[in-house]
Amino acid sequence: VVYVRFIGNILLNLEFSATQYCSNFDVLGNRGILGNHYNGNYDPIWDIDAQIETLNATKGWQIGIHVDAASGGFIAPFQEMSGKGTAGAFDFRLPNVLSISASGHKFGESICGTGWVVFRQRENLAEHIAVTVTYLGGSSDSMTLNFSRPASGPYVQFYKLLRLGKEGYMQKVENQMQTTAYLRHFIANLKHPNGENRFQLLDGGDTRCLPVVAARLNPNLGLHYDDVDMQHALSESHWYVSGYSLGFENPATHEFENLFTDVGQETTMFRIVVKSNITQSLAENLADKIEKVLTVLDDLDHGYETIHSKIQALKDKGGKSEADVPILEHEYAGDKFSRTVRKTIFAQKLMQKQREQRSTSAIVSQHIC
Repeated sequence: VVYVRFIGNILLNLEFSATQYCSNFDVLGNRGILGNHYNGNYDPIWDIDAQIETLNATKGWQIGIHVDAASGGFIAPFQEMSGKGTAGAFDFRLPNVLSISASGHKFGESICGTGWVVFRQRENLAEHIAVTVTYLGGSSDSMTLNFSRPASGPYVQFYKLLRLGKEGYMQKVENQMQTTAYLRHFIANLKHPNGENRFQLLDGGDTRCLPVVAARLNPNLGLHYDDVDMQHALSESHWYVSGYSLGFENPATHEFENLFTDVGQETTMFRIVVKSNITQSLAENLADKIEKVLTVLDDLDHGYETIHSKIQALKDKGGKSEADVPILEHEYAGDKFSRTVRKTIFAQKLMQKQREQRSTSAIVSQHIC
């Protein structure tokens, strides 16, 4: 069983008991994630494998492991090459790892839709997945789930593999981790006017994880805005960071439940994913925008209407999702859509503050097409 908790500065603290989980459920296999969605930490695949090995030997079972390396597949191997890898093996070096998936379009530098699954051996691949075709001048198997796929993804990926090579990918990952470390240290050291830290870090640190910064506004500050409010304010400077509320809709009950065992679903956090195109200068620009946004949000006092209250009000009126909530006001004129983009409360406040400081910089409102 996996218990997911907020503990200390680590967002995901995993306590995995393969024996308890596999004994209580009809388990076909286990999945470990090499870089989770929320903060980029790697699941301890090596520990999971050790427990599965013991369980299989004791029970006479044949439970295997699938490694979901959609993000970490192009990060973890090159960290290992540079001597900054995980605490243990995460791939076919482990006897119970039967398959590994990776996405070339995330950190592999390929185009969207590029991804694959590698099986340890042919017998692990069910025959009904393959479609045999003969019209290409012989008999060949297609392993794609929907049979026909464009070849542009594999072409681009193969070119990048040849062009960059192992050394190129290792340098790329090293640059990403250095840029991530800069942002992480900036966020860790940013102070509130009362002297306390602005943020609480929630990721795994500078090594052995994805190039991701995960944090949340310091709950001890008792702020009247949250991480999602900060996300929307940052978007007006054309920066997008992912903001989350830590709850999920249970597909069995359709009830909204807590995602973690020790914080409520109303808790929020944010993450910054550092891709290879985020240079040091861009990271410095993002850091500057974060600092300015927080100063403005502080000055909005308790009159600031959070995006959550807007969403709730919309739902009360029959709305469906966050996508229905406009960031900027707009108008409809009959069948013709006419938009009057007006400055938000945030933009007005920021411009007022800039005028007071006699700043020559200006804010650019976000236009939604």
